[in-house]
Amino acid sequence: MSERALGARRLPDHGLSKIITSRMLILQSKRLLLVSLRRRLAATGVGALKKRVDGLQAEAALAQHQYRDAVLNWASPEDADYWVVAYTRLIEMGNVLSGKLRDAAVMLPVQERAEISADIEMLEEIVQRWTESKRESMAVTVA
Repeated sequence: MSERALGARRLPDHGLSKIITSRMLILQSKRLLLVSLRRRLAATGVGALKKRVDGLQAEAALAQHQYRDAVLNWASPEDADYWVVAYTRLIEMGNVLSGKLRDAAVMLPVQERAEISADIEMLEEIVQRWTESKRESMAVTVA
């Protein structure tokens, strides 16, 4: 049974929304700290701050991943935020896959390279459609 199905039985909907909200607040806090630290680094040029910026950047990336996981695991597909996150994840995965396919294609014989190029183009078109759908979902979220 999935984590979502198990968790949904243990937590009422308001508990699930609190999990998502807490992940979002952590992400926002990390981003605010990162912006402030980057500003200080730019103003002072102190090398020690560079290390802290790098560390906080990794923490912010992890917080964003955890927020997105929480949305995908606990939010309702009826929620517009769910679709923004879902499309973002699909777009990222599609871009990674097309990059891997491009890298691998150079090692193939010419005939197979032409075939894989067509597949890559098709994948990139799908990613483009996901991007358009994400924009539409974002417009609904903002409206």
